[in-house]
Amino acid sequence: MSHRNIYFQHNTVTNHRMMESFKKKIAVLGGGVTGLATVAILKEENCFEPVCFEKTSNYGGTWCYREETEEGVGSIMPTTYLNHSKEMGALSNFPPPKECNNFMRHQELYQHATEYLKKNDVFRHVRYNTEVLNVKKSPDYDETGRWVVTVKDRITNEITTDVYDGVLVCTGHMNRPIMPTYPGQEQFKGKILHSHSLKQVSPYQGKNIVVVGMGCSGLDAAVETSNVAKQVYLSTRSGAHIISRLGYRGLPYDHLLIRRYLYSLDPSLNDHIGSKLMSGHVIMKPNVKCFTEDGVIFEGDSEVTQVDSVIMATGYTWAFPFLEEGILEQENGRINLYKCMYPPELPHGTLGFIGFIIPVGPGFPTGEIQCRWAVQVLAGKCKLPSKAKMYADIKKRYETNIKRYKPNDKMSIRVDYTQYCDDLASQFGAKPNFLKLFFTDLPLFTKLIFGPILSYQYRLQGPHAWEGAREAIMTSEDRMLFPLTKRKADKRRDNIFEILFQRIIKFFGIL
Repeated sequence: MSHRNIYFQHNTVTNHRMMESFKKKIAVLGGGVTGLATVAILKEENCFEPVCFEKTSNYGGTWCYREETEEGVGSIMPTTYLNHSKEMGALSNFPPPKECNNFMRHQELYQHATEYLKKNDVFRHVRYNTEVLNVKKSPDYDETGRWVVTVKDRITNEITTDVYDGVLVCTGHMNRPIMPTYPGQEQFKGKILHSHSLKQVSPYQGKNIVVVGMGCSGLDAAVETSNVAKQVYLSTRSGAHIISRLGYRGLPYDHLLIRRYLYSLDPSLNDHIGSKLMSGHVIMKPNVKCFTEDGVIFEGDSEVTQVDSVIMATGYTWAFPFLEEGILEQENGRINLYKCMYPPELPHGTLGFIGFIIPVGPGFPTGEIQCRWAVQVLAGKCKLPSKAKMYADIKKRYETNIKRYKPNDKMSIRVDYTQYCDDLASQFGAKPNFLKLFFTDLPLFTKLIFGPILSYQYRLQGPHAWEGAREAIMTSEDRMLFPLTKRKADKRRDNIFEILFQRIIKFFGIL
């Protein structure tokens, strides 16, 4: 090898190392799907060095099935599958294969997520079995916005501390069960557990079961246990709107309902509870009044209903025990986070929450759009508004939600899927320019306005736009129908608004 080539290679390596040293170090807390997608999006910008801390020995968070449950770690049953269809919940630059089922089982989702993470070289940034103990402002925070992060290796118990230019909290909020208490509960000789700990249903063979709560987890618990139990009672205080994943003409419900011109719904999803109720396998009951030694008394009843086990599907609370006190404020039940992401009291946008949100719609695209905006803020390409404007936005969302939902400690982080994604995308220039598309690409405009709200639309323009975004939108229906028909979609016009629009356009000779 010539001296010239050796010199060139030496300079290349030196320059690469210098570039790495100039990159901002970002701590990503949590190695679930959202946390690892955050790492991938940080890498897009090419000016960050992300380090992802994962508490357990494996990645995937809630969607990594574990037989044993752990405090602060999400949990699913062996039979769990997605509540949103594959196209509606896709990441914006990674469409699912057409062969994937529309409502993927957890194993199928895990494999698809793994392929995305491998493609983006994410795993080398993950530190497993590492628990975050403390996140606090660095001594020079006022000038730099940096953070001191202390972690513990759960294998060696070694504790280490380092300074980071930014912190993105991706630990979620569906991992700390709420366990209500009732009069006489301490007398009950049966088993009481939270749905977070429900794995196998065989222990409930021939038993009488009460499931408390009528959200998605409660409905799943009632349906699954009723397959083996002698009797299941489903207890609820207020009831719920329930719909099936299967919509009109056998299409996914969200493909039909999550559109720009339709009002957002917030139902519970279950495909089998109707038949279970009609057959008597599950019996509806009001709220539990009290426990006895061998059962419960429901409100309005005077007699004891004998039961062997009670499953509390009563939701989750939230906690970030590693955060320095005063970072995340809760005021009169209102969580003070701008756009459900940024504490307004912090003068720098270097700490954000990703996935701490309850969207009326698919969760993965909302988490991803949060990541993309947060990365632009960390890169200094987007600025947060004044403290006063942030508080005004927080208050407005909270007051709107009070009128719409029953009170709970997560009222502040409920959002409508379409409006929220549009709002965040507009912060960094990724919201589609509909007026421009009307004049330059009418077929695409029609899909965006009258079709389902797909995440690919947020890659048509803006930072790290994807050249395959338009094709992904135009062929989404083919991928959605393939598992059902094994062929491409016909040119259907099921949507009356789309039919009318197309005919008007053709009448005037525009299309």
